[in-house]
Amino acid sequence: MRLPGFFGISAKNVLLACSMLLVLLVAACGSSGATSGSTPTPTLSPTPSPTPVVSPTSAANLTTYTGSGYTIGYPQGWKANASGKSVVFSDSSGIYSLTIVIAPDPAGAISPDTVVNTAIEAVKNTVTNPQTVNVPSSTSIGGDTWTQKSIAGTSSAAGQTGTVQIVVASDNRPANSPSTNSFTITYETLQATFDAANTQYFQPMLQSFKFTA
Repeated sequence: MRLPGFFGISAKNVLLACSMLLVLLVAACGSSGATSGSTPTPTLSPTPSPTPVVSPTSAANLTTYTGSGYTIGYPQGWKANASGKSVVFSDSSGIYSLTIVIAPDPAGAISPDTVVNTAIEAVKNTVTNPQTVNVPSSTSIGGDTWTQKSIAGTSSAAGQTGTVQIVVASDNRPANSPSTNSFTITYETLQATFDAANTQYFQPMLQSFKFTA
């Protein structure tokens, strides 16, 4: 069954990345947790494109979702598809989606940078012409500093082909504790409308995110 999201990219690959994370956690027991090198990909700077005029979603128009150790608001009319400690938020068309995945990471053995790189590599394997999109290397979500990266690529499914842009952000909470969890947030849509969607949907959602534990 395909999870919500345009071509199901973010949900599928972040869940795959979390499976990889569990493997990395085992390996980290006897190592420093350093990441291995990977083949560089072209860097893509965001280019202006025609976008619809939109108004940012306000806090008053968000529905609160309570997850494991956090709350977040999502736009009215969107659906929350939860599975264990993971949840996918998507609009009715499935063009816009935001995914949150939580995985145990005792003592923060695996860094957020490693989680983000693993997720990005997983996306590269399922799109054509993957290109890195320049975004700040860190962002503030829920009062914490999260590591983030973005990638764009062409994907096809059900007779449709489109270029999507995906942002992956990760944080360890608490930073170093036997009960540390790795939090990963991924959001995506068509690259041509990403900037508008980021303003209207994704950033208001991220700004509403709060840790509760």
